[in-house]
Amino acid sequence: MPGRARLLWLAALVGLGVSLGLLPVFVRGEVPAVELVAMRVTLGAAVLVPALWLTERPRVSRGEFAGIAVVAALLTLHWITFFLAVQLTTVAVALAAVYLGPVLAAVAAGPFLGERAGIRAHLGLGLALVGTLVVVRPGAGVTAPGLAAGVASGILFGAFMIVGKRLVARIGGLTLAAWELVFAAAFLAPFTVRAAGRWAVEWPRFLLLGVVFTGLAGVLYWSAMRRLPVTTVGVVMYLEPTSAVVWSAVLLDEPLDLLGWLGVFAVVGGGILASLEVPEEVPAGGPAAL
Repeated sequence: MPGRARLLWLAALVGLGVSLGLLPVFVRGEVPAVELVAMRVTLGAAVLVPALWLTERPRVSRGEFAGIAVVAALLTLHWITFFLAVQLTTVAVALAAVYLGPVLAAVAAGPFLGERAGIRAHLGLGLALVGTLVVVRPGAGVTAPGLAAGVASGILFGAFMIVGKRLVARIGGLTLAAWELVFAAAFLAPFTVRAAGRWAVEWPRFLLLGVVFTGLAGVLYWSAMRRLPVTTVGVVMYLEPTSAVVWSAVLLDEPLDLLGWLGVFAVVGGGILASLEVPEEVPAGGPAAL
């Protein structure tokens, strides 16, 4: 990929990570996690399916549909376990546990995807991880069930990145984003019906989460994933939990201390460092096929 195009996709991914940091501001409330996720994926699918039909109309094989179903299941369970972790422990602990997922994805990218990351990528990943832990600083409020849910969400996140990376290379970002939401909406249909009837006052929030933070964000995420290494995507997306803390300081009157701001700069620096790495490809037949 030309250097200019790479920088543009990196810039778009940075914007996505910073924007997604607003999610904690919009998900607080009384709506149960499963119902919130159900409305999110259903409304996201309602936006992306017409867009897919009007633009690409790609042919998807039966095997690729099976892969999409796996990605959708991983995504659904990841979101549910994340919101559950937030309910059972602090947001800081939940975020720190969930964002171990990109670390697992970066480790697995070599054997499964053939992406041999170099020293810059590994140093950047380590710096971003340390920065994230500094920013969110797990401590008070830790509970065993909450931590377990967060770790489970992180593992699901890592698996989601690896499985989706291989699939998006064949079918494209819009196709994967649309169909994964269709499958997820089908999985959670009973909860969607229940939420639509119980939470009429929450429809503006549902629309924001579904259309912007799920539908449009999903297209951008998978389009960037198609063009950038998993390690790079994983590191840049550390901006999401980090910016969540910053947004909380600005919008929710939860200010960062000096150590927290140092963590923010560490995350940004790690993302820049890792993005400078161009991974080597494993020869054909090297990585295991998913």
